[in-house]
Amino acid sequence: MLLRGSSAGKAGCVRRLAVVVLGVAILGSGCTLSPSTPSTLRVPPAALDGIRGIGRVQAEAIRENEDNGNRQIDNLLVIDVGATSGREALDKAADLLAARKWVIVAENRPTIVSMDSADWQETHLVLRPFRAYYLEDHPEVLKKMKEASVKEESLVYLEVFEVAL
Repeated sequence: MLLRGSSAGKAGCVRRLAVVVLGVAILGSGCTLSPSTPSTLRVPPAALDGIRGIGRVQAEAIRENEDNGNRQIDNLLVIDVGATSGREALDKAADLLAARKWVIVAENRPTIVSMDSADWQETHLVLRPFRAYYLEDHPEVLKKMKEASVKEESLVYLEVFEVAL
């Protein structure tokens, strides 16, 4: 029974409160006794569909990385935006993506533009004028592009990826 004004009652109450606060702090910090669950980070299909809509897709590939049981799947795209130079292709693609709610977060034109999606919070992309060596790990893609006789100056290269928040 807790009596008003009793110092023993107040001390017990303070101890119980301290235990509750400590428990909430541990749970709130993300500390758990179970191991972390492996996850796969993948770009939402709707985000890729919107990106593909900026021009004619000439090639696509994926790049997979694994770290501590977690998989990262990046999408690599080559899109023809109908430009006459690499700089124009970069500018045009960035403008078309901005119209689709992509926001420029960093740029070093005419070389590279980094963008974040306003619709998909964890989805990001890096946009560059196309260079064949970007896809040197994907010879089948380069072969397909060579057979299609595309004009390299009208192409942009995109790396689209998801990050964990």
